[in-house]
Amino acid sequence: MKIFKFGGASVKDAESVKNVSMVLKSQGFAKCLLVISAMGKTTNELEKVVELYFKKDNYQTEIEKIKRKHIEIANGLFPENHAVFAEINLFFDDIDSFLRRNKSPNYSFVYDQVVSCGEMISTKILSEYLNEIQFTNQWLDARDYVKTDNSYREGIVDWAKTEEFISNLNKEICYVTQGFIGFR
Repeated sequence: MKIFKFGGASVKDAESVKNVSMVLKSQGFAKCLLVISAMGKTTNELEKVVELYFKKDNYQTEIEKIKRKHIEIANGLFPENHAVFAEINLFFDDIDSFLRRNKSPNYSFVYDQVVSCGEMISTKILSEYLNEIQFTNQWLDARDYVKTDNSYREGIVDWAKTEEFISNLNKEICYVTQGFIGFR
């Protein structure tokens, strides 16, 4: 199985996402695992959301700005009625809902819940786009496969559990998943 890692600059806008598909076509994309970062500077922007949240400032405006950027990217890749738009909205609704309900004063816990969403959103967009152009793949939530301890922001991978979960994947198909994320 081939493994490809694409950083944030590689998926920063619609043209960059299209370029990823060209790279995959040139390299052969059968039996691969694509590990994708958050789009562009999304991680930094989500870090700002967390900072604003703890300052009790207007973090919702920042969330909306990040959401608009992702909708704009999707507009460059999909017809306007594509299901990916509802998925993008759900991810951002989840961020806002989590922050409104959260009672934990633990900065690192909140950070992990919010900042990891950048990878979730970018991989959903890329996976949907690749399927749209007939590059069949399956989107994976890395949290179901990469297992860690409960150290927020610095989780240590439990390699035995992770290898066990990963070994159950079908090695004959392609997957799109996140970097930067694990779950205990």
